[in-house]
Amino acid sequence: MHKDSWWHRVQRRLCVLCLLCALSVPSGAQINTTRMIDIGRNAIYFDDYVLAIQYFNLVINAKPYLYEPYFYRGLAKFYLDDYYGANQDMTNAIERNPFYPTSYLVRGLSRIHLNRTKEAIYDYTKAVEMEPDNRSAWHNLTLCYMELDSLQTADSLTNILIRKWPKQATGYGVKCQIKLAQKDTTAAETWIDKAIEADKYNVPALSMKSQILMARNAFPDAEKVLDEALRLQSKQPGNYINRALCRYHQDNYRGAMADYDQALSIDSTNFIGHYNRGLLRANVGEDNLAIEDFNFIIQKHPDDMMAIFNRATLLENTGDYRGAIRDYTTVIEEYPKFLYGYERRAAARRKLGDIRGATKDEEHVLKEQIAHRYGYSTPTSRQKNKTRKQSDKDIDEYNSLVVADDEEAPKQYSSEIRGKVQNREVETTLIKPLDSTYKIYNELKPDSALIYFNLAYEQAQQGIIAEAISNLDIAIGINKNFAEAYYNRGVLKLLNDQPDAAVLDLSKAGELGIHTAYSLIKKTQKKRPKTKN
Repeated sequence: MHKDSWWHRVQRRLCVLCLLCALSVPSGAQINTTRMIDIGRNAIYFDDYVLAIQYFNLVINAKPYLYEPYFYRGLAKFYLDDYYGANQDMTNAIERNPFYPTSYLVRGLSRIHLNRTKEAIYDYTKAVEMEPDNRSAWHNLTLCYMELDSLQTADSLTNILIRKWPKQATGYGVKCQIKLAQKDTTAAETWIDKAIEADKYNVPALSMKSQILMARNAFPDAEKVLDEALRLQSKQPGNYINRALCRYHQDNYRGAMADYDQALSIDSTNFIGHYNRGLLRANVGEDNLAIEDFNFIIQKHPDDMMAIFNRATLLENTGDYRGAIRDYTTVIEEYPKFLYGYERRAAARRKLGDIRGATKDEEHVLKEQIAHRYGYSTPTSRQKNKTRKQSDKDIDEYNSLVVADDEEAPKQYSSEIRGKVQNREVETTLIKPLDSTYKIYNELKPDSALIYFNLAYEQAQQGIIAEAISNLDIAIGINKNFAEAYYNRGVLKLLNDQPDAAVLDLSKAGELGIHTAYSLIKKTQKKRPKTKN
């Protein structure tokens, strides 16, 4: 073990030294492109994707007709969550060599992340034509058709999966998903049992089995299945949350609390873990700890009215009547027909000594109840139309546990592509003008691109975003390799609500050497709404 670690350190240092030497090579000099590709691949193997991109840039500049540097650079970008850049590089690789199936596989995964499902279907279709025994390609092709609600086609593809790999759980598991989408839970359970029979150590299959049992309220049986799943893989927060729900419904609050704590120790930002633990803490009288959980939820999702209402009741219980009234008011403004909110605010106001405010709320409730009894409506303020969060489906179920298997959870697309994603924190700020640095970018006109770059920076500071972007367009037109201009233009496009165009610019900035661009891409990669394309 020590010898391997020592050798890996030596290899990494050699990589860095080679890069320093390579980057010092004059632009007109010859480079060993095969050697550069090997070193770049080695950098990918050690998860140093930014370093790898620099190597492949050298090869592309020297021999732009080769497909390998585009492929490997795209792979590095994929691992950095730069799906736009990965898609473009894989397209360049395919244009140069349309007979390399892995290019289609990686581009397909990139397009899935970009919600370009039909284009991903094209890629996986090409991949299975060239590699008919690639199980991952067949699997992802099937899931893409499911994403488009083409369940009949997906079912036919699943039959191929089962026929080609009858001893693998994959096809049976997908068949179960299709039956669940068709609301046929009996058939779904039959197929997931076949998946477990094929591979009793398949944790996703065990997890799906437990969810089917939970839907039937067979909580003791579901808990046993989850015990086995967690024995096989102990770092699955979703399975801890589901087991906590099973234990909760069997009145095992201590066990449920332990599972929520374990889930959050693995994934401290898990929304459902915090929400359900907060409700459970409230249920057992740990109000202050419950408030901490709801504070976390509201900080991440400030428009989650159900979480705000639950926090209000907890604040009222702990004597913070002003905080409770604030939260009740927020909910009432969003749901003017929610009478229980008025009742609770009236109680909090009365405890605070605001008799007039309490009486007003109580009179409003009485008036609405009479109106409801006699079948006429009273005028109310117009309710806003907002997208609800996971727990915010029905405000009248404010104290119900959230189902852990949220319908918006992403499908799992398998891949044989390996690698880790770098996860750096970065502030969304512009790069400031530095004359001594930027004059090197254009030898013929050393100041022209810089002038527009500096002017754009000044305009951005004054809030003149459109003009700043226009001047960065000019700077980039003068110098196509002006990395800082791409970066700043990407940041400004983010501010201008142009996320797709922003990521393209940030991808180019990262490719040209501004490595924090990839961290900003990762930071801005939020879950996109599903589209039927």
